[in-house]
Amino acid sequence: MKAKEFLDVSGTTLLFIGFFLAFLPHVFHARIGLSEQTHLKHVITGITLALIALAILIWNNKALKTFK
Repeated sequence: MKAKEFLDVSGTTLLFIGFFLAFLPHVFHARIGLSEQTHLKHVITGITLALIALAILIWNNKALKTFK
């Protein structure tokens, strides 16, 4: 697997996990074993992961080169 493909896969996986944590109701968080944190912390963590994943995907696909 090439480095670019690896970054695409890891960025997409991080994006999925981030959206999963950000939009999942607290009842499901407690059910899957994430009950030691509050729902707000899960949402903040999810949004942070989603933003990091989007940055990875944008950087990897060289979408920023159009602005140079």
